[in-house]
Amino acid sequence: MSLTARVSCSMLSCFGEEGPPSLEYIQAKDLFPPKELVKEEENLQVPFTVLQGEGVEFLGRAADALIAISNYRLHIKFKDSVINVPLRMIDSVESRDMFQLHISCKDSKVVR
Repeated sequence: MSLTARVSCSMLSCFGEEGPPSLEYIQAKDLFPPKELVKEEENLQVPFTVLQGEGVEFLGRAADALIAISNYRLHIKFKDSVINVPLRMIDSVESRDMFQLHISCKDSKVVR
């Protein structure tokens, strides 16, 4: 029996007729499974439409706002306005007072 015949026979016995699993069949959802959603209160709902590949990781409430953090963005929904900041745009975050969050973005925008 030649070497190639022995190698192919041993591969068939290990992996079956299909051969070894291919990297073409691995999906991103298998490599990066979504994290479990952490909610401050059970009745909170995600206040935006989730994008393809986006997973909400935290959902909480502030005094007059709903705060959601996903693997893509920071979303703060007030009664009359919405702040939506992609995480890669955030340059620095400071807690100025006990009730004030100061977010500096890379495009020179400041969110308070």
